[in-house]
Amino acid sequence: MKRATRLRRLLLIAFLALPGGLLRAANKLDVGVDYRLRGIQLTNPTYSSELPIGSGITIDQKYYSQRARVYMTGKLDPGIEIASVISAIGVSGSSAPLLGRYPNENFTPFIENVYARANELFGWPLNLTVGRQPFVWGSGLLIADDGLGFDGIRLEAGPYWGLRGHLFTAKAREKFNGENDQDLHLAGLSTSWGIHNVRLGFVLEQDKSGSPYSSISATAPVVSNEISRRFIDLQVDGRLEQGAFYKAEYTMQMGKAKLPGGDVKLSGSALTFEGGFDFVHPRYRRMVLAFVFMQGSGDDISTTEENEKFNPSFGHKYDGLERDGYGEFFAATPYSFFNQDKVIVQNQVGGGAIQSFPYDWLFSGMRTFGFRGSINPWEPFTAGLEFYLYSARETPDIRNKGLTTITETAIGRELVLKGTYTYAKRVNFTLRWGKFFPNATLNNLGSSRLILEASAKF
Repeated sequence: MKRATRLRRLLLIAFLALPGGLLRAANKLDVGVDYRLRGIQLTNPTYSSELPIGSGITIDQKYYSQRARVYMTGKLDPGIEIASVISAIGVSGSSAPLLGRYPNENFTPFIENVYARANELFGWPLNLTVGRQPFVWGSGLLIADDGLGFDGIRLEAGPYWGLRGHLFTAKAREKFNGENDQDLHLAGLSTSWGIHNVRLGFVLEQDKSGSPYSSISATAPVVSNEISRRFIDLQVDGRLEQGAFYKAEYTMQMGKAKLPGGDVKLSGSALTFEGGFDFVHPRYRRMVLAFVFMQGSGDDISTTEENEKFNPSFGHKYDGLERDGYGEFFAATPYSFFNQDKVIVQNQVGGGAIQSFPYDWLFSGMRTFGFRGSINPWEPFTAGLEFYLYSARETPDIRNKGLTTITETAIGRELVLKGTYTYAKRVNFTLRWGKFFPNATLNNLGSSRLILEASAKF
């Protein structure tokens, strides 16, 4: 009963979010709803942290997360679209803190998107989108709204001589004095060359909001005066004969962090690749076999005036309240992984105070090798298996802090099993389990995440 009441509230807010004049002028109005419920069990989510310290006991975390979204799109003449997406996201049954990245995380509705789009502006091949809108640049490695939307303006032009132009600018954070804000800008080109698709982009992040800055040479973050990052991004993908496919991306990072103690140069790069076969098997119907590789540069401990860690601020990391990436539990990207802000606790050699270090300080820059495969033995059911190896590009020398130096860059490996059943093409039931096997630097206990998910879209 409570969920039905909340869904009706979502629908009401979705109608109210669109200006009344636009609703009356719309000659076509489409409404859609999707709902997702997840039951989640995390075993040892903090890797090796003990609760309480010294007890030898690790924690388990069990909870339900849910997400409801109402989509409304209105079409006006000539070529004008208005859209609104109202979301509610929440968690129950968990004593752990929430992410805190959404406006509300107690299943209270909030506006995810409200925007207007003009298609074929002035009769030219120009599309203009203004407002709080979803946006993902290519693979999402550099830019993805992850269910929050960006307050911005997007212009898409073309094709001209086979090229499409992309311009996007957004305010990620704004203050009224006009100096302490956070801006995101993109300029890009895309084209198709036979069976190949190519994207070339330039991304600029300007952060004057006083965000914390940290590096591998300092465990405590400092408040920055300004962080500016620039990225040159190249993406290529295509589908070949016999079901073969590939997608690759290379990104180069440049920039500067202005800190109270002096400026730090920012550099780095990332490379991702996935290739394999997606074909029809006479027995297993659709079958997918793919190899996965990705890596992001890490911060070199020997260069204190330069930070080489590849670290975009708006890359894809989340799917609702859960982390998303390679691996069901570890959820790796070239620059992050699940619960990387947690700490590893050790005692100083010869006694003394307990030392605590966050994982993203101990392991800088991620490298992942992996394999994924799936079969579709009958139409409504798909089963999949994945396996990944994780390692760090850089590790710190912590001998001067009384601890054993980390010389092993391997972090661990993960086995993932998946199964999805689709009912009436609108309702999906999914079971996913990922078992993470860490190296000795973390612990010998291992961690896992089990998700039972039900979703529907109407």
